Amino acid sequence: MDCHPLVLLLITLLHISPLLSQSNPLIQRLNPDKEQYQRYTQALEAIFGMGIRLQVLLDKHDSPNFVVSPLSTVVVIGQLMLGAEGEFQDQLYDLLSLPKPKVVPQMIYQYGKGGNTSSSLRYAEFHLQLSGLVKALQKRRGDELFILDQDNALFYSVDIHLKDQFQRYMEKFYETEIKSLDFRQDTKSIINHWASSHTNGIINNILSTSPPPSTTSILLNSIYFKAEWDQPFSDQFNRVDKFYVSENRTVDTTYMLGTLEQIPFVEMNDFRLLSLPYKDKELGMYILYPTQNHEHKYNMKKFVQKLRPELLYQALLGLRGHDVIVKIPKLSLSNTLSILEPLQEYAQFKKEQQAKATKARISFRFNSPRLDDGAEIIKEIQNELNKAKNFTVPRSYKDIILTGAADESKLRVSNIVQQMVFSINEKGTEAAAVTAGVTDYIGGQKVVVLNRPFCFFIRHEATSATIFWGTISDPSKS
Repeated sequence: MDCHPLVLLLITLLHISPLLSQSNPLIQRLNPDKEQYQRYTQALEAIFGMGIRLQVLLDKHDSPNFVVSPLSTVVVIGQLMLGAEGEFQDQLYDLLSLPKPKVVPQMIYQYGKGGNTSSSLRYAEFHLQLSGLVKALQKRRGDELFILDQDNALFYSVDIHLKDQFQRYMEKFYETEIKSLDFRQDTKSIINHWASSHTNGIINNILSTSPPPSTTSILLNSIYFKAEWDQPFSDQFNRVDKFYVSENRTVDTTYMLGTLEQIPFVEMNDFRLLSLPYKDKELGMYILYPTQNHEHKYNMKKFVQKLRPELLYQALLGLRGHDVIVKIPKLSLSNTLSILEPLQEYAQFKKEQQAKATKARISFRFNSPRLDDGAEIIKEIQNELNKAKNFTVPRSYKDIILTGAADESKLRVSNIVQQMVFSINEKGTEAAAVTAGVTDYIGGQKVVVLNRPFCFFIRHEATSATIFWGTISDPSKS
C-alpha cells in the first residue's frame, strides 16, 4: 500500500514587551506549585526534558541563533501518538523519555450531540495531562497581562477518510481543527491564512508554494505569546553599540537601557543567571550567560555542553532580588528548524541501548528529568545525550507512518518543522526577547551589559512549563 506524505509545521510567535515591579514573589515561586505539578507530572517532565534535549540535539544547526518551543514539540508528538499504533506509538512515547508505564489501554468516554461514545486508548494518562496543562496555560481569569494561545489544525486530502476515533481524540485532547482540502488545487492561501489568523498576522507566509498534489495532510501547530515586562524600557535611552560575536569580531546593534528593581539574580563562578519577570509574575525569562573569563564565552554550543547541571540547579535555587542596571539589545529574529531527524536519532539510540541492556541481562533505565529530582536527573540526561551525539540513525527509521489515522491510506510524516518569530523591544508592539552578557558592580547596584552570546528559557512559573528555549549569538542575524 502506498504511503503519502504528511507535512507537519509548527508555527511559533513570541511577542514580548519589556516592563517590572517592586514586589518580588517570583523568588518564592521558583519551585513549581505542588498541586499543579502532581496534576500534570508526565506533561511537565516531558516538556522540561525536551528543552534540554533540543538544545543539545540541534547542535548541528548552522545559524548563530535558534529558538525552539519544547511545549509545541511535545504537543505535536502527542498528536502523532494518536495516529500511530503498536511499536511505533511506543517509539514516539520514547521521544519524551518518560518512565515507561504499563501500557494498559484506558477507557475514554465522550459525550456530545451525536451521541455518547466510549473507546480504549493507550497512554491515555499522558494525553489527559498534556491536554489539561495546555488548557490551564491558556485559561484566562480576565485580569492577565499576557496572551498565550496554542492552536492546532489538521488539513487532510479529500481523497482519504480519517478514522472517526482519531478525529474524536484529536478534537478532545488537543482541540485540533480538522478540515479537508483538495491538494490538487492551490491550497497555499488557505494554510497561510490559518497561520496568519493564529499569530495575529505576524506569520502570514508559512508556505511559499502550494503543497504537492500527493500530500495527504498537513498538521499545523502554533503558539502565540504576547507579554509585557514588569517594568518598561524607554526608547529615549536607546543607543547603537558593539555586540561581541567573538573575541575579534563585533556587530553593531541597538541597545535598550533600564534600571530594574529587585529582579532575581545570582552570580556563580562560571556564569550569571538573571530572570526578567513579566507583568503579574506568572511568566519569567531566564537569561544564562558565561562569565568574562569563561573559555567558551563566545561559543554557546560548547558552553551548554560543558555546563555543570548541578550548578544551574543551585543557581535557580539561589536567585535573590537585586537592583540591576540592564543593557539589552533589541532583537528581531525569524527561525526555522527541522527537528524530526535529531528526535529520531535520539529515539533510535535509546532503543538500541535498551536492546543491549536486555541482551546483557542488566537493567537499563533512563527517565526524564523529574523536576523534584534536581541536578542529578539533568546530569543523567546530559550524559545520555553525549553518548548519542555520534550515533548514526539507520535509513529504515526515517519514515513516520501513522497507520491509525486513516482508513486504507497510510500517512507518512516527512518532516517536523518549527517556525518562529522572536524579538524584543521597548514598547512590546509585536514581538520580543532576551539578552545576556557580563556583570560589573557600581556600589550596591549590579550592572549587566548584555553584549555577548547568551542562553535563555521562558517558563510559566506556577507549573514550570518551558514554553521557549534558545540561544542568541549574533543579534544582527534575523
